[in-house]
Amino acid sequence: MSEKKSDGHGNLTYYIIGAIIAAIATGYFAPEIAVKFDVGGEVFLSLLMMMVVPLVVMSVMSGILGLGDVRKLGKPGAYAIGYYMCTTVLAVLVGLIVVNIIKPGVNKDLEGLQVKIKKVEKGSAEYDQLKVEIDKKKKEIQEKINKAAAKDEKARKALEERKRLQGDGLKKLEGELKYAQILYDRAESDLKENSDSEILKQDFQIASYNLQEAKDAIVREKEFLGVNKEPTIWDIIQNMLKMLVTDNLFKAASNMNLLPLIVFSIIFAAMLTTMGDKVFAINRMIGQGNEALMSFVMLLMNIAPIGIFCLVAGKFGHANLEGKLGEMVGQQGYYILTILLGLGFHAFITLFAIYWLFTKKNPFTFFKNMSQAVLTAFSTASSSATLPVTMECAVDKAGISKKSTKFVLPLGATINMDGTALYEAAAAIFIAQIYVAFDPTIDITLKGQMIIALTATLAAIGAAGIPEAGLVTMMIVLTAAKLPVEAIGLILMVDWLLDRFRTAVNCFGDSVGAAIVDGVMKEADGDEPEEGDSDDELVPEGAGS
Repeated sequence: MSEKKSDGHGNLTYYIIGAIIAAIATGYFAPEIAVKFDVGGEVFLSLLMMMVVPLVVMSVMSGILGLGDVRKLGKPGAYAIGYYMCTTVLAVLVGLIVVNIIKPGVNKDLEGLQVKIKKVEKGSAEYDQLKVEIDKKKKEIQEKINKAAAKDEKARKALEERKRLQGDGLKKLEGELKYAQILYDRAESDLKENSDSEILKQDFQIASYNLQEAKDAIVREKEFLGVNKEPTIWDIIQNMLKMLVTDNLFKAASNMNLLPLIVFSIIFAAMLTTMGDKVFAINRMIGQGNEALMSFVMLLMNIAPIGIFCLVAGKFGHANLEGKLGEMVGQQGYYILTILLGLGFHAFITLFAIYWLFTKKNPFTFFKNMSQAVLTAFSTASSSATLPVTMECAVDKAGISKKSTKFVLPLGATINMDGTALYEAAAAIFIAQIYVAFDPTIDITLKGQMIIALTATLAAIGAAGIPEAGLVTMMIVLTAAKLPVEAIGLILMVDWLLDRFRTAVNCFGDSVGAAIVDGVMKEADGDEPEEGDSDDELVPEGAGS
C-alpha cells in the first residue's frame, strides 16, 4: 500500500486512545448513558467480523500465489509454526512463574493459621482455638466461592446444563439400555427353545445389535460429559487434528471456524500455482478481490474511534451497573494484577526481545506502528475481528511485506494465542491455590503444574479468535487439573476485562511473527524487491494484462 494511504491515518492512534479513555470515563461516571451505546458497538464489531472470512480466504490465497513457487512456503511456514509454538510455551511459563510468585489464590490469614497449628500440641486449648479459627476462615472462603459461582449467570447456566445432561440424558439412555436388555434376553430365550427358526435367529441378531448400540450410546454420552473419564492429552491432540478439516466449508465460515478455511485456501492456492496460464483469470480475480477488501478495511478505519468508543463504553457501563467494577477491586485485585503483570512481561520483555533478536530493529518503534491494531484488539476482545486492522497496520505502518502479512497473520489469529495460554495456566493455578485449602489432594506441585502448562498450551491453540473463547477451553484445563468446572465462576466476573488485555497481546504476538517470517522470506528471495505491490504479481508469464 502506498505511503499516501498511511499518512491519511497518522492521527488515528491518538483518536482511538482518546475514544477508549472517554468510553471508560463515561462507563464509570454515567453508566446509564454508556449502555445505550451498545448498539453502535455491535454494529462496528459486526462490520469487522463481516470482513474476516472473505479477507482470510482471499489474503491466504493471494499470499500463496504471490510466492510463485509453492515450494518457497516450506521455510517461512516452518518458521511461523515454530514461532507460534515457542512463544506460546514461553507465555505459559511466564504465567506459571508470576502466579507462583504473587500467589493470588492463597489466603494469607488461613495460611498463617495453618502454619501456627502445626507448631502447637494436639489437644491443647490453643490447638482447639486455632482449629475453630481455621474452620471459620475456610467457611468464609467457601461462601465466597459459592457466591461467585452462583452469581455469575454464565457459570450458573453451564453448571445447570451439565447437571441436566448428566441427569436427564444418561437416565434416558440407561432406560433404553434396560429395555434393549429385556428384548435381548427374551429373544435369546425364544431362540433356545426353537433354535431352528430363521425368524427367531433374525430377531436375536436385531436384539443383539440394538443392545450393543445402547451400550455404545452410553459410553459416548459419558465421554462427552466427562463422566468417569479423565481427558487425556491425546484426546486434545485428536480434537486439534479434527479442527484442521471440515465436511462443509460454508458451515465452517458461518461458525467463524477459520482453520479449515485456511487449510483449504493454502491447498487450493498451491494447486493454482501449478496450473499456469489456464487459471490466469482466477489468479487475477483473487488478487483484485484482496485489494478491494483491504480498501474496505481502510474505509472502516475512518469510523474506528466511534465504533471503539461505543464498544468500550457499553461494556464498562454494564460492568459498573452490575457492580463488577467494585468486585474487581475488592475480591480479585491480586488475580488481576497477576495476569496483567504476566501479560505485560510477555509483551514488553519476551516479544520485544524476540523481535530485536531476529530483526535487529527497534521493538518500541514496531509497537508504536502496530498500536492501532493493539488498541482495536483491546476494544473488540477478538483476534479475528481485529485481523483486518492488523493486516492494514502491518503493511502500511510497520513495513511488513504483503506476502508475509497475507500468510502469517490469518494463521496467527487462528492458532497463536499467547495471551490466552498465559491466562489459562495462571487462572488454573489461581483456582487450585484457593481449593487446596479444602482438598489437599489437589496437585499444585511441579508435576501438577506441568500438566496444567501442557494442557493450557494445547487448549490455547484450539481457542477461537472470538470474545471470551478462552472460557470454553478453560474448562478443559480445569478438568485436566482435577478442579471443579463450576470454579470458573471465580474468574468470570473479571474475565470481560482481562479478555481485552490478552487479546491485545495475541494481536501483537501475531504481528511480531509476521515481521520475523518477513525477514526469512526476503532472505529466501535474495532481498529482491517485493513481488506483491500490485496485481501484476498474479499475471503468468506471457499473459496479457
